[in-house]
Amino acid sequence: MSDAPPEPARAPSGPARVYSVWFRHYRVYANFFIANATPAVFEPLFLLLAVGLGVGRYIHQTFNGGLDYASFMAPGILGMTALYTAAFEASYGTFIRYMYMKTYHGMLSTPLTRRDIFLGELLWCGTKGMLFSAIVGLVLYAFGKVHTPAAVLIPAVGFVTAIAFAGLSFTVTSFVNSINHFQYYFTAVLTPLTFFSGMMFPVQELPAGLKYLAFALPMFHVIETFRLVVSGPEHVSVAWAWACPLVLVAMAVVLGFVGVRRMEGKLKA
Repeated sequence: MSDAPPEPARAPSGPARVYSVWFRHYRVYANFFIANATPAVFEPLFLLLAVGLGVGRYIHQTFNGGLDYASFMAPGILGMTALYTAAFEASYGTFIRYMYMKTYHGMLSTPLTRRDIFLGELLWCGTKGMLFSAIVGLVLYAFGKVHTPAAVLIPAVGFVTAIAFAGLSFTVTSFVNSINHFQYYFTAVLTPLTFFSGMMFPVQELPAGLKYLAFALPMFHVIETFRLVVSGPEHVSVAWAWACPLVLVAMAVVLGFVGVRRMEGKLKA
């Protein structure tokens, strides 16, 4: 019989550690799925009903090459869904887990690193953005506001959009010391991004100065990417809309990287 000591257990691989964070959030979220999903699904639906279909009934002109008003709004509604889903999770949710629940501090007593924790958080935000974009996309399809088979890409665009704005929200969260400060972020940053980026009206028809300012907003590229897959390339707002998906992917990579690094530093402190 050998007296050799047993080999120490190997630490899980990096992907397995990140997945464990994602799976933790999935298990917690699944217990309250209906309650958590209600705002993410019904708020865009109410906007479609009240503004797209309600106000749109009195708007007789067409937009972007023949779209009715509700169809014009549909890509923006999808973008808003992914944005707010990720932003709430990566701001309020992250802050509560960090400041009040001390969830991350408990995770650090396991083989998880700070980077594992926030990469898992980022992946979870992307998953929620993908899920709720798909649900809202099905609602839009039911109302006849989806006009191209490329709409099967809605979940993918929702995922990338959520990654981008989760990274941005992580960065904001890294500077916040009171949960009440998030009101400035949502009111002064995200609301203008949502409403002045081509969801409510065609920004390409604004005066030159305002038009180029709107083109520079990150949400414009989100909405145009959704417009490509929901309405088709013949209904985009600008001739260079083909570049918007590339800009969106670049935003997701850069903002995701910066946001994770910022939260790593905050947790270390």
